[in-house]
Amino acid sequence: MELGLTESEKNEIVQATQEMLLEPFGWQVRSNFRIIDLKESHYEEVIHMLKHHFLTTEPMCKASSLLSEPDSVKCYLDMIRVWMKDTTSIIAVSTSTGRVIGVAITKIISYLDKTDTYTRIQIYRGNALQKVMQLQSALVKQARAFEQLNSESHLRIKILCVHPTYQDRGLSRNLIEICLRVAESLKIPAVAGIFSSGSSQLLALSMGFRKLAEILYGRWVIHDEVIFDDPGTGNYSAAFMGIRVEIPDGGTIDEKSKSQKEFDWARQYKRSNK
Repeated sequence: MELGLTESEKNEIVQATQEMLLEPFGWQVRSNFRIIDLKESHYEEVIHMLKHHFLTTEPMCKASSLLSEPDSVKCYLDMIRVWMKDTTSIIAVSTSTGRVIGVAITKIISYLDKTDTYTRIQIYRGNALQKVMQLQSALVKQARAFEQLNSESHLRIKILCVHPTYQDRGLSRNLIEICLRVAESLKIPAVAGIFSSGSSQLLALSMGFRKLAEILYGRWVIHDEVIFDDPGTGNYSAAFMGIRVEIPDGGTIDEKSKSQKEFDWARQYKRSNK
């Protein structure tokens, strides 16, 4: 039905709609930070934080000296840029400075769509990155996540990172809690991820996650060499952990046709960004 709008009014509506879609949805607001959807405007800031505060501290990256290999660093960060485009990731932003202080890089993993890159044959540039991905791939295969979580899809936490200044303040827990809410809002029945440090595993266990598979660093040996011989104090293993998510009435994304999934996804995206 024609509403009799002028061309200028139509352009204003289009512009307002575009701005609405680009505005990040706020999941949680605290006195010193807020958790919002990760948008493209924050991509490079997130990459900078991960390069300086994830690659230097994550047990496997640190033990393999990944940061000292330019090829490994570039390949890993390029992979992360691709993951961020999945539009499900979230960031924590300081309310005082506006800077990114935490991030959860997530991706929807579907059995039917075969979107789990860890189970594919990949050629990674950089020896250190290959070592990390070999262990992660073995862990994912051992976990049999779709079977153990009884789900055709789950929201995978690819990376969880908090700026050192804000660690031990509960921000990691807040980010994981919002990941569970994201999954619930998208009707994805499970959340899972690789937790590579002792502290992150304890946090996940306290939130109801369970270990689906675990590999001890000291027993990950290739050609008679312990690959991750110094993962840091208290870090003894990498564990694939998962949790079922309670979905409100209306069914899970597993139960819908592909066209219905796509329709619901688009509708949910618009609602989330209002």
